[in-house]
Amino acid sequence: MRDFILHQALARDSTFAFPKLRRMIRSWFARRHLRTVEQLDDYMLTDIGLTRDDLRRLRGLPLDVDMAEEMTRLREARAAKGVRRR
Repeated sequence: MRDFILHQALARDSTFAFPKLRRMIRSWFARRHLRTVEQLDDYMLTDIGLTRDDLRRLRGLPLDVDMAEEMTRLREARAAKGVRRR
């Protein structure tokens, strides 16, 4: 399923004239929305499966990396380990 979604995203990007620019603009908007998530308290972050360290790591990612995918990967990795941080 993950390969299908990745292929679908790559195919969608290839239909635009400047796919890398499109990804960077989407990432820039996602970073703006990350500010809202950073304002949540630690209990709410724990409830959605993130930590302050995760938010710092997401903010430091390059613009061409999809933050939503990376956020999902962090949550799934933590859930697989069964670790709940504060």
